[in-house]
Amino acid sequence: MGACYEVTFVAYHGRLNAQPVRIGTQEDLVQFLMGIRLSEDEASRWAGRARSVGVLLIPGIETTETVLKDNGLLS
Repeated sequence: MGACYEVTFVAYHGRLNAQPVRIGTQEDLVQFLMGIRLSEDEASRWAGRARSVGVLLIPGIETTETVLKDNGLLS
């Protein structure tokens, strides 16, 4: 079985060489979201919504290019 979740960073403006990251479990998704600076509660809430709804846009994630690179979203 392949990944259950795919995360893609989409900037509000400008261009980034963003690439999707595949995540296999809901727990791993929570850890990933915490890695890009969401609180544990927020990450758990969004991961639960992703599981039940499917496609989500999470507004208001403020992070740095370095954090995105460290988490595999930028090459």
